[in-house]
Amino acid sequence: MKTLLCYFSGTGNTKKVVDKFAKCYNDGEIEVVKIENNNIDMSMEGYDVLGIAYPIHAFNAPSIVVDFVKKIKKQAEKKKLFIIKTSGEPLALNNISSYKIRALLKKRNFVLTNEYHIVMPYNMIFRHTDEMAYRMWQTAEKIIPIYQKEIVDGKSSKLKHIFMGGFIAWLFRIEFWGGRFNGKKYKVNDKCIHCKKCARMCPVGNIEIDENGKFHFGNKCIMCMRCSFHCPTNAIKIGWFEKWKVWGAYHFQKPTEPEENRHKRYCKNSYKKYFARCEKKIKENEI
Repeated sequence: MKTLLCYFSGTGNTKKVVDKFAKCYNDGEIEVVKIENNNIDMSMEGYDVLGIAYPIHAFNAPSIVVDFVKKIKKQAEKKKLFIIKTSGEPLALNNISSYKIRALLKKRNFVLTNEYHIVMPYNMIFRHTDEMAYRMWQTAEKIIPIYQKEIVDGKSSKLKHIFMGGFIAWLFRIEFWGGRFNGKKYKVNDKCIHCKKCARMCPVGNIEIDENGKFHFGNKCIMCMRCSFHCPTNAIKIGWFEKWKVWGAYHFQKPTEPEENRHKRYCKNSYKKYFARCEKKIKENEI
């Protein structure tokens, strides 16, 4: 049984999860493909299982993922499907993020068997502490092999259905339009060193730099935060959401110094339940 795992990752969290997931397979059992610039010729020939992985954007799959799924042709025979999603908080409402792509893939003869939500640190809203990022990744490293084994063993696992979830997700898809509009408001300040990293990294080619070194932000932005998050000098302002900007990669190392956590009450019970649920599942699967 061969698996094709297609993923989009804005700032690297989903890629980190996918890389760990792929390592759980034997050689030749899985192929990993990055969804980028809508340049993938999608074909399931030779594959038995399709996996889709993405970061949650406003309780939805990113528009680049939805557009990718629309390119997938209807299969002559039923194919198994699993979904992996990442986000900065473990709210149950995040379950609705896959409803659109699940509906599209069902029409294309894919049968959802497994779906998992893995919590990773925010790249927008606020910066998680190093301690929380470390705990998130330590949990993910232990739970991912268990999820992968469930898929391979044919043990179905699905997330709880949310009442009116499809409608709620539809409302929040205003982010698709809003992101494109807000993206045109991005600006570069005098901290810029003209490394052009942002233009090279943009997954939709939304950033152009003219012969005079002036930056032009188009109307294709998907609010993945890759440009501002990875800018070496924090030179990019992200329009309306500048106060929510998170800058700089997480290192996922255990901190050696105590940190102030200004957001310790944020979704406190949800995080507590998430880690407890994961720890229970990990313990149940210990050999």
